[in-house]
This record gives sequence, structure tokens and C-alpha cells, in this order.
Amino acid sequence: MGGRSKAQTVGYRYSLGVHLALCHGPVDAIREILVDRRMAWSVTTGGGFSSGGGAAVETRIGTVAGMAATAALAGDAGATISFPATRAGVRIGRDYRLSLADGSSQTIALLSVIFDAATNVTRWTVLPDALSFAAQTVEVQEATTSASNVGAGGGRIRIDKPDLFGGESREGGIGGDVDVLMGGPGQGQNDYLTARMGGDVPAYRGLCSLVLRQVYLGINPYLKPWAVRVTRVLTGEAGAAQWYPEKAAIVPEANISDAAIYIALDVSGSMSGTRMSAQKAGVAALIREIEAGVDPDRPNDIRIVLWNVAVAGSIERRNMGPDDYAALEAWMLGISNFTTGGTSFNAAFAEASAFFAGGGSKRRIVIFVTDGEPSPISSVDAALAIIRTLPPADIFGFNISLANTTYTAQIDNTPVDGVPVIPPGNPQALVASLRGAFGNGPDMNPAHIIRECLTNRDWGLGYSSVEIGASFAAVADTLYAEGFGLSLIWQQDSSLEEFIASVLDHIDATLFIDRRTGLWELKLIRADYVNTTLPLFDETNVVDWGRLGRRSPSDLVNSVTVRFTDAWTDDTGAVSVTDTARVQAMGEVLATTLDYPGIRYQGLAVRVAERDLRALSAPILTGEIVVNREGADLGPGDVIRLRSTRLGLADVVMRISEIGQGDGRDNGIRLKIAEDVFALGATAIAGGRLPTGSGVAAPPRALARRMVEEAPYWLLVRELGHSEADRRLAEDPDAGALVATGERPSADALATQLWIDPGTGPAQEGVVAFAPTALLAADVTDSPEARVIPVSGWRDIGEVEIGTLASIDSELVRIDGITPTSITVGRGCLDTVPRTHASGTPVIFFDEVARITEESWAAGETLAARLLPETGRGTLAFALAPEDAVTLDRRGIRPLPPGRVQGNGSYAPNIDALVTGNLALTWTHRDRLTQTSPVIVDHTGGSIGPEPGVSYIIEVRWVGPDTGIAILPAGVVIDAGTAASWTLAPEDIPELGAPDRTAEIELAVRSRRLVEGNWVTDREARWFRLTAPFAAGWDRGWGFLWGT
Repeated sequence: MGGRSKAQTVGYRYSLGVHLALCHGPVDAIREILVDRRMAWSVTTGGGFSSGGGAAVETRIGTVAGMAATAALAGDAGATISFPATRAGVRIGRDYRLSLADGSSQTIALLSVIFDAATNVTRWTVLPDALSFAAQTVEVQEATTSASNVGAGGGRIRIDKPDLFGGESREGGIGGDVDVLMGGPGQGQNDYLTARMGGDVPAYRGLCSLVLRQVYLGINPYLKPWAVRVTRVLTGEAGAAQWYPEKAAIVPEANISDAAIYIALDVSGSMSGTRMSAQKAGVAALIREIEAGVDPDRPNDIRIVLWNVAVAGSIERRNMGPDDYAALEAWMLGISNFTTGGTSFNAAFAEASAFFAGGGSKRRIVIFVTDGEPSPISSVDAALAIIRTLPPADIFGFNISLANTTYTAQIDNTPVDGVPVIPPGNPQALVASLRGAFGNGPDMNPAHIIRECLTNRDWGLGYSSVEIGASFAAVADTLYAEGFGLSLIWQQDSSLEEFIASVLDHIDATLFIDRRTGLWELKLIRADYVNTTLPLFDETNVVDWGRLGRRSPSDLVNSVTVRFTDAWTDDTGAVSVTDTARVQAMGEVLATTLDYPGIRYQGLAVRVAERDLRALSAPILTGEIVVNREGADLGPGDVIRLRSTRLGLADVVMRISEIGQGDGRDNGIRLKIAEDVFALGATAIAGGRLPTGSGVAAPPRALARRMVEEAPYWLLVRELGHSEADRRLAEDPDAGALVATGERPSADALATQLWIDPGTGPAQEGVVAFAPTALLAADVTDSPEARVIPVSGWRDIGEVEIGTLASIDSELVRIDGITPTSITVGRGCLDTVPRTHASGTPVIFFDEVARITEESWAAGETLAARLLPETGRGTLAFALAPEDAVTLDRRGIRPLPPGRVQGNGSYAPNIDALVTGNLALTWTHRDRLTQTSPVIVDHTGGSIGPEPGVSYIIEVRWVGPDTGIAILPAGVVIDAGTAASWTLAPEDIPELGAPDRTAEIELAVRSRRLVEGNWVTDREARWFRLTAPFAAGWDRGWGFLWGT
């Protein structure tokens, strides 16, 4: 048959034009758009991918030679990329940018990794599925999320994520233009809505919304959920300026790790004097804050550049430790307050390129501070020319006492915070503004939140600003100084009064109308008094002592968990604090959990947990009393002293919660009071843990998939360093430590406590992290060439990195490939050998979370270990945790077993090899001391070493004729010297000494070395089961192998 083939429809691409209402407007800016919990757009460079603040930048994976791409065929999940050998460091589910030989680049989504050991070729399945290029050398980098921040504060943004849901081989992605309508009082009609719906379309003032202009939504006809993160701090009612704007935004922590931070400070003539003094003090304080919060395993680089018409001075430190931070601070404070010169903006960036070039994969942040307009004006264009040559970076601009932000705004590429104008001579204001470069958006001052709830005429209670008392400004100052900001949304599912009450609970404050002035007043419950100056109430002015009493012990708690909203994940986090002295006194942990969803930072959550524990753990005095008119001027939140010899009260400090003024016939003033916790002194508080997870915390569940083992030498070196590990083993060769981890048993599990009982009673040995896990989906043989292993039941598959180690029932394997249904591995790594494993055996991907115990124990000791997971609801009871027993066996000092052990050139020699002739044994050397790098060699690898002092033996064990189990000790031991081969003859294994009717043997090549005069062998060996050479012959073979 001839003619043209008929086109077929295999699916549809869906686009949508829609108007999405978000909230009352206007707001400051939109920060992120998530679709089905995936980042579709972010206002910052690489937004949504960073941890600890600042911009996420590309992470170099490495150079791959011979990489080629083939477009997907019909039915394929994606395009195929192939290249020789393996490439460690990648994870499925991540995006990577490929820099090709012609200078172009291609961003891919990695779906799976398969390694074929027989051909030594790795194959990636990737999107887009049309990807194709010839074999070439390719630079691979983990890709950032492309940022488009134009329009974040009102205007048009572009979303460009066509592969967000797997590309068109799966569910497509998101792409197209979106109008951001802030809802300001001057907002006009939207042209897209007008064109689609005719001219009779409102301007939607007072409503923050998005207009999708026929945005591509993928190939799934069902609309996925959209979520938008917005910031509204500096924008007041109907777009007016916020009340007291300099104290409205709060970023409590300069928390940043693994970043390259370039700080450009104006030292022109106008900065001379108090401005320079404040700049020095503010930046020095910022350096101290960064040091206090940095993760020592993820150090920062910092370069400080002083500039005017040119670079006037600079200092740089990389991979900073405590001494480096101290050096930067000292250098900063040592700068003269006398400055000269002009303000050439391009001078500020003169050293940025070289600095970032040496920063590797660190996140890149620029802080640009000036107090003057550019001179000459052309220096702005010169600065922008330099910026365009830099790798992706977030640039934050700050003006000191310069209201005209036009020029700095051209430098600044982070429009959410605008260009803050900082008052001169105020280092506290400077450091508070600079923190904004390291947070995930500012929180709002709670005093501002409450004030707007009272005064907003649209959705608030509508009070006039003249009805708000002066206390609000004082409270705003205090909360700003405390770094106590909140991020909350009122969705009208509760009353506004209930929402205000929630804010008051967060900050521990009281709101009331002053009966003397009629103004709303706000008072914080703080230790802001001197006991001896407080009003005294005793028998002379207390009319009725009423009923005073203390909490009963059954009402007390000694541990408090606070749940908060994590700023980086938007998931629910939790921290716990415990009054250790009260736990000992009460004999048990009595815990409670409190929710503070407006808190977004762990440090603030810990402070609030400590505050509440102090209040809930003490048997405080409470009750009501009636006083005479001396109490007429008291108000809610005020503090008094109570004294009564008769009641045993000696100047007890009490806080007033409610006041009743009497009814005209009774002039007594009724006070509802409670003993003030700030007068009780300090408590012994322990704890404060940062968790992850989401949702409402459930009771903790036991870990079904666990790994508890004696730590190998490789891990001792990684944790302690070569010299320290060797020193400890030299002092005590019998010493050993444990490594333990396991699955995350539930989404809200935070971490797991490790408890160890060496026979003298259990004790906690620390808190360990959870590891990704899977289950074997089929039985696995002990062949070193059985590398592709079926798996199922994945947990946290996206956290497994190619090239890392996993444990399958104590066999260590190297991860070479990952798909949802299989892993490709290198078998028998380090001091293990390939072994058989049953279907359903857990695979624990422990490498990136493994930590050794601080305590060590002696060889021969049996340790009983339990893992007790923690959730927001507490810790798993000790009795409910499964117990794992580990007997220490000098693992740290044992030589590694030989690799690539073969008989007659095979990993599985013929069972009758010694019956028919000699058995040629070959193997490869291994070296415990040098095999400590991240590059792991499996059992099939070539020779390394050997370790000095290592020699080999051939060990032969008789197999019991009735049990089929090898008998210990060995029947024959042959010294094979230090070479990597040995020919074993049948006569080397005499029948003398073998049990009667022995027909089979097991033999292995073992490594050994002398330690303190005693031979120490490897901990595992690869065994061959063979017919015993003396069992040859039809009659004996039949009798021994088949008969009785």
C-alpha cells in the first residue's frame, strides 16, 4: 500500500488563562510560586534551592569524557545519555546543566542512572526527551532554578519550567507570562482580562492577584494546586506607607553557611566620622552573627572591599574558621573613621570576579553599601558591565541616609526588600538591615500586626490611629531588639479577636484599653522591673485575701516542645527543651507540646520554649485578691509585691492578668494575679533540636529498617582524621566504636536517639540522623558480578547520591546507578565481601548521615543498641524500641580482605576443580590505610597496596557430612606469602584430620597481619565450596555424597 501515513493524536497540551485572587492588597512583593509543591518561579537567583539564606548557585559535579545523548524513541521514558565509567555526585530527581563543547548548554532532569559493569558504561535517562548530541567532553553542574524577578513588586513575570512535572513524556510543566496585580489604589484594568471579557472589567483594587496569560500547564487535564508566597510588611492599608517602617521588618538571624559573601563598603569622603564608625561596628556585628550560626562543616568565604574612586583596601578569608572571623572583625574595627574620595560604583565590584572564581560551588551573595550617588554617573553602567560577567549572585543594595535609591536600585537585583535607607550613625539599624541578605524574607513586627488589626478600615476593627497609645512604639522597639518577628496569615476562618489573641500568645503580651485615657495599650510580659521598686500590697491595703493557692504537682510539666513553621521548608519543625532538675525530682518526663505557627526560626522557637517551660514547670502561686483604692492606677500586665506574715508571703512578685473596678457600692478593686515567672530564678534547661518534617506530629514509631555495626576503619578516618584514628588504635588496638542509623519511620520524625547498654545499664550516646532506605525485591546471590539489584519500598530516594556507600545486611556496596525499581552497585566494598541476601532485606544508604559514637568499647564486648525516634509528640518508649546486639571484633585494625578472589579464573570455580587437578587461586591486594578516600573500590577492582605487613593464607574448612555446615577451626592453613596468587594441589589437603565421611570443603584466601605479636585476619572472606580431593572416585563419591 502507498500514500502518506495518517497523523495520530497521542495527547494534548493544556494552557489556561485565569485570574487567581490571592489576598487583600497591595503587598510588598510576591516571593515564590509553587505548583504541586514544586518551585515554578522565585524572586531570588536560584530561589527555593538554598539552605541558610542567600542565592543557590551551580554546583560543579565534574568533567565527563565521551558523553553522548540519544533522543527518546516511542515508549521511552526520556532521552538516553551514555558515557564510559561512572560519575559520582549526582542524584535522580535533580536538574543538571551540561556545558557542551560548542559553548552551548543544556539543562536536564535526571530520571534514572544505570551502570553496566560488563561494558563499563553508564546510562542516564533524562528529560527533555528530544536531547541529542554526539560524543564529547561535557562539564556537568547541578543547575540552579532560573530566576525572573522583574514584576515581583507588580508587573509581569515569566515562568519557564516546561519540565517541572517530567516534561512531555510525563505530565509536562509550567510556562508563560503572569501578570502580578498588587491591588494598589491607582491600579487600572488589566489588558488581558479586558480583551477576554470586554471593557466592563473592574481594576480589582485592594486585591492582590495573578493573571495567567494562557500559561502552559502541562499535558494533564487536571489542574494542580498553586501556592504563592507573598511578603507584606512595609505596605500599609490601601498601599500607604507602613506605620513606624524602620521597626516593621525583622530578620532575627544572619544564618548562612557554604556561601561566598562579597561585602562592598563605601569609604568616600561623605562617610567620614560617625557614619564610618557605625558602618564598621555594624559589619563587625554581622561577622560575629554569621560565625555564631555557621555550620562548621560548610564554611563560608568572605571578602570585604573598601571602595571610593577605586579599591581603597580589602581582606579575604576562605573556608573560614573561628580565627578567620576574628581576623575579619579585628581588621574591620581597625579601619580609620576618616575617609576621602568619590563614589565610583564600578570600583565596588573590581575584585568580585576573582573572588567568586575561587568560591567553587558556594552560594554567591553581594552586599553593596553606599551613602552617595555615583560619581561619575557612568560608573553605574561600568558596574553593571562587571556584574553581567559574574556567575549568578544575589545583590543586595543599601543606602546610608540617602533617600534617592534610583542608582543603587539598578545595582540591586533582589527587589523584594527594595533598597533600605539606613539612618546614619546607627550600627544596630545597619546590622538589622544587612541580615535581610541572609534570611528567607523578613518577618513582621508583632506590634505592627496588632496595630493594623485594630486600625485597618477594610478588614480590621477600624479604630482611628489617634486611639492607639504610645506603648505600641515602645513594644515595637523591644520586639525589634529581641528579633521577635512573626509571619502569619489571617484567613477569616476565625474571628479577628482570636487572631489577635494568637499573636499575643506568641509574644507573651496583654492588650487592653487604658481606662484613664481610653487608648489601646500593649504591654509585654518581660523581666523589666526592679523588685524593690514594685508597689507593695500587704495587710494594710489588701481588703480580701480571697483564695490563693499553688499548682499541684500533677499539673506541672518538665519538658516543652514548640512546633513552628520552618522558614526554609514551610514544613512544621519542632524544638524541645527540658528542665533536667525537675525531671530528676519528679522521676519521669512530663511533656507538653505548644503550637506557634508564626515563628519561622529555630533560635526564636527555642527561646519561646524556654519561656513557656519556665512558666509551666513551677508550682506558682495564683488566685484573686481585693485591694483598696491604692490599686486604682494598676493595669493588666503590671507587677506588684505581696507580703503577709500570716500567709507566709514574703514580698512575692505577682503579675496582674485582670482587674475589676467594683460596682459603685463596693469600691474594692479585684485583682486576678499569678506569681511572675521572672522572679523565680533560672532553671536547668537542656535541649533544643532542629527537626524536619511536616504535618501534625504523631506518636513515634519504631524503626523497622536499621543499621547498627562496629565502625570500619574508613569511617573512623573520615570522622577523626588519619592521624587521630591511627593514634587511638595504636594506643588501644582493641578499641571500637559503633555507627548506627535507620529509616525515617514517619514523616514527622525529627531524629533518633541512640541508646547503648554495654552490660552496665543503658545510656544515651547521642542523636543520629535518618538515612534513605529501600528493600530488596528479589534474592541476591554472592556473585561479585550480580550488580543490578531489584529494589522496592523506597524512602527518600532523592537523597541518595551516586558513588556513596550503602549497607545490605552489613555488606557494603557502592551505588553506581539508581532507578525506582533497581540499584546498580559495586559489591563487597572496604572490609566486606559479596554475600547472599534474601528478598525483603533492607538497604540502608548510610554514607551521608553516618557518624561514629564518641564512646568506644573493647573487643569482645557485646553492646545492646536501641534507636528511639523523636517526634513532636515525644520520644519512643525504650521498651518499644527493637534491640540490636553487636559484639566488637577489632574491626578498625583488621586488614581488608583480598579483592577479585578467583579460582581457575572464575568467581565460581567448578565444584570438582580439586578432584580433576590443581586450583589456581588469584586475587588483588587491598590497603586499609590508603583506601580511605571518597572513591570506593569494590571487590572486582584491581590491586591497591598491599598494606605494609600483610600476608595471605589459604584456609580450608571441613564441611560436616551430617550438617552441611563448615566446621571451625580450620582443618588446613597454608601460608601463601605476600604475592597475589597460589596454586593449590589436591595433595595439599590431606584426608588425615578430616571427620569421617567428609566429602566437601570450603576454602578461602585470607589476609592477615601481626598486631602486638598476634595474627589478626580480615573480618570476612569469600568462600568456595568444593568437592574434597580425597573424596574422588565413583564408590567414595557415591557413598559420601549420596549415600548414608
